[in-house]
Amino acid sequence: MTVLLTVREFHTVFALVVIFSNAFAGLLAFIANKTRSYGRRPFWAFIALAQTMVFVQAILGVALQSDENLPPRDFHYLYGFSMIVFIALLYGYRTQVGEKQYLLYGFGSLFIMGLGIRAFFIGV
Repeated sequence: MTVLLTVREFHTVFALVVIFSNAFAGLLAFIANKTRSYGRRPFWAFIALAQTMVFVQAILGVALQSDENLPPRDFHYLYGFSMIVFIALLYGYRTQVGEKQYLLYGFGSLFIMGLGIRAFFIGV
């Protein structure tokens, strides 16, 4: 039995990691907002990690597309690209919302999770 995964298998498994990490990031953001425990370094590190995983997932998708020469799945690509654009929007608005940035990242992380779920079910 081999332990190594193909690019397709890793892209599928990593999609679940992206979905659940962004769900957890959203939950953490709501907890931080409720408890007023602002500015905790581990929280922002986890947000950055969860959002960086979206970019890694996109790179895996491009590698899979290139490797297997797959026909395009327009909506799968749309949802994947939308996650990247939405992360840029979150980053751009973070200073304009003041103390509400935890709510911004809470709802934003859940939105990224939702886009990931849609992309997952369209791509499978």
